[in-house]
Order: sequence, then C-alpha cells, then structure tokens
Amino acid sequence: MIDPALFDRARDRIAADGFTPDIQTKIALLLTSAKNGNLIFHGQLQWMPNLGVVQQFIISQSARELEAVTLLARTTEWSQNPTLALEANRITAPIALAWTEIMLPPGPLFNPQAAYRGLSLGHAQLARIRLLPVIPDNADPAAPFVVALNRIEQENGRMLQTQIRLLKNVGVEIPLEEREALVERDQEMVDAVFSEFLAWLAAP
Repeated sequence: MIDPALFDRARDRIAADGFTPDIQTKIALLLTSAKNGNLIFHGQLQWMPNLGVVQQFIISQSARELEAVTLLARTTEWSQNPTLALEANRITAPIALAWTEIMLPPGPLFNPQAAYRGLSLGHAQLARIRLLPVIPDNADPAAPFVVALNRIEQENGRMLQTQIRLLKNVGVEIPLEEREALVERDQEMVDAVFSEFLAWLAAP
C-alpha cells in the first residue's frame, strides 16, 4: 500500500512552490514512461486472432494512452535540468523492465502469460498511479498542466473499467491462482515505484 503521508508531503510541496517546470517534468516523465509501455503493449496485442469484441477494447485503450502521452507533451513546461530524466529513469526502471520482459519474443501475441502480464501491469498502473491527490487547493484549475492531469485521471478511470474486463476475457487458460498472484505482484511493484516517486516529488 502507498502511505497517505507521501501524498500529503508532495501536495504540500506543490502548494508551497507551485507547478514549477521541475515538478511538471517529474510528473510528465513518470506518466509518459508508464503509458508508453502500455501503449506499445496494446498496439501489438490488438493483432491477436479471434478477439472479437475484446479487440475493440484493446484498440480503445491504445488510442487513449496515445492521447495522454501527446497531451502531456503539449502541456508540460519542461525543465532544463537534465538530472531529472536520469532520476526518473532510475525510479521507473522496474516498470520499464517489466514491459521489456513482456515484449520479449515470442511476445504477447504468441505467449498467453505475456499477454496476461501486460494486462495485469496496465491495470496496476491505472489503479495505483494517482496524481489528483497531489494537486493542492490553491492550484489554478485552468492552468494547462492541471487541466491535463484532470483529463488523464478521468480517462484512467474509464480505462481501468475496460482493463478489468480484459483481465476477465484474456488468459483464461492460465490457472486462476496464478492470475491472481500476478495481479497482486504487479500492484506491489507499482506501489513501490510510485511511493518512491512521491518522495522524490516532495523533495526540495
């Protein structure tokens, strides 16, 4: 679980300093890293044969993740500090490694375990990475970056419901106990990454 105090410290930091370029860049780097992994995964998964209506869900997920990434690229006031990218890469490395493992040959198209792992990891990202709690009350609701975060959170909620449906319809040949353990393990991993990110976000 994520310690609620981490959200409080990050929100207090933003309330004091505002959405500075450094703060915006940190958030955008985290979200972009997570969403690019899910985008690449769904881009390949949609070519699985005999998906029927499930294919529509997958294409929808891919389109929404692409929209989020481009929205962040347009609205973020990017910092000129190069060390932020290095630290973001370090913090998000477990998620990046997990997506890399999922996409290794033969990949999710031909590996049911990889396909289900991708859905599980995508579900964990949507369920556990929450940025609305760090937006302070004194933030300008009309600021482009704040509008973007709100839009992404709303879409994440919609995608989460779709992801749950996909988890129920893909990988049914995998034993239930194995699927449940995988979902729990991915949530724990994402929680650890996001907890470290929140501490970084709150740091001076």
